[in-house]
Amino acid sequence: MNPATTMENTRRKVSRRLLPPLFVMFVLSFLDRTNVALVKSHLADDAGIDATAFGLGAGVFFIGYALLGVPSNLVLHRFGARRWLAALMFVWGLLSCAMALVSNPTGFYVLRFLLGAAEAGFFPGVILYITYWFPAADRGKATGMFQAAVAVASIIGNPLGGSLIGLHGIAGLEGWQWMFLLEGAPTVVLALAVPWLLTDRPEQARWLTAEEKDLLARRIEADRPGEDAKPPRRARETLRDSRVLRLMFVYFAIQIGVYGVTFWLPALVGRIDGLGDVGIGFVSALPWVCALLGVLVLPWISDRSGDRRGPLRLALVLTVVGLLGGVLLPPVPAVAALCVAAFGFLGAQPVFWTVPPTILSGAHMAGTIALISGFGNLGGFLGPYLMGVAESATGSGATGLYAIAAIVAAGVCTATTLRWVGAPTTRSDEERTTDDTHRALRG
Repeated sequence: MNPATTMENTRRKVSRRLLPPLFVMFVLSFLDRTNVALVKSHLADDAGIDATAFGLGAGVFFIGYALLGVPSNLVLHRFGARRWLAALMFVWGLLSCAMALVSNPTGFYVLRFLLGAAEAGFFPGVILYITYWFPAADRGKATGMFQAAVAVASIIGNPLGGSLIGLHGIAGLEGWQWMFLLEGAPTVVLALAVPWLLTDRPEQARWLTAEEKDLLARRIEADRPGEDAKPPRRARETLRDSRVLRLMFVYFAIQIGVYGVTFWLPALVGRIDGLGDVGIGFVSALPWVCALLGVLVLPWISDRSGDRRGPLRLALVLTVVGLLGGVLLPPVPAVAALCVAAFGFLGAQPVFWTVPPTILSGAHMAGTIALISGFGNLGGFLGPYLMGVAESATGSGATGLYAIAAIVAAGVCTATTLRWVGAPTTRSDEERTTDDTHRALRG
């Protein structure tokens, strides 16, 4: 079997074996961190958690997330992904179930902080894990398929949560308690299976042949940055490295765009006349359908062309345009504008995460990926806070959305400076010839 055919078979095996469980894990993670938004009024009535306390508790999640990401990723790199990811899932699943016991603001703050701390290692851990298994030319598509879970979870989350809240009164529990219990329990169960579903490294994969293991290992090794491309290894020097700082800011800009749309969308949809509850649900899901397209299309373009900076910059520009349209246009076209923004901000993320491995490796990559993720997700704290302050000061969230659009625009400018970005071409001439032949036959 020639190398091109062997490598194609290996890609398919790895994708089919690893991406489905990672996708389901991320769906559960996203549901467990965001389902609290559905029960804001119930927590106010039953646990005395007013709007201020709820906002603080929602934001405290991201504080725990930012603090624990780096040590968690270093543990994963040292001891392996499958057991560590399983342990994280088991803990955050239990914490999600424990949210059913919340009876006062203090308990709410504590559980949200712990949930953020437990989930902190999952996303950056999977991004690191993907670099162990996918050559650079395939990482955009692989990361995009993984991050499609965000869009899917956002589409199904509201209908699912609403159905579970409808279980009010069964076994003497409130509907919101049932929601936390029944959405957290699958995470705990899946965590027990993760050590058997995942494999730490290609050389440990019994489901790959020796030839496939060797070829995959050589391709991934060829993608590692040269010694002169790596930033300094000490933490203090890392934080002074302009490339790392720029990556941190670009990811922060992406995340604040995500939460700007998420915060603004309900108020915008509520201004559309003639929509019942079902209509509101469908309209609110539209941006996430477009986000699903973005997370599949833009990484495919990036991998196909080998260009990272161009698709990343395009995605951020679409986010800015969509955010501004969401403010300036009447309600119906404004929703369409937010669909454009969602296509951009979710499509930007898998393209973005192909960039750090071009300058990082080993334990340093593990820690820096988590650092970028933790800092970026502070946008989840600042975005809603900024929108809330603007609404309190002006009576409208539009001013806050302008500020968020300006931050994303600064992210566009910063992404333009990422001149080292690119996907190295590691395929042999024989592979390229075979691919060209396949395309000609399909054409």
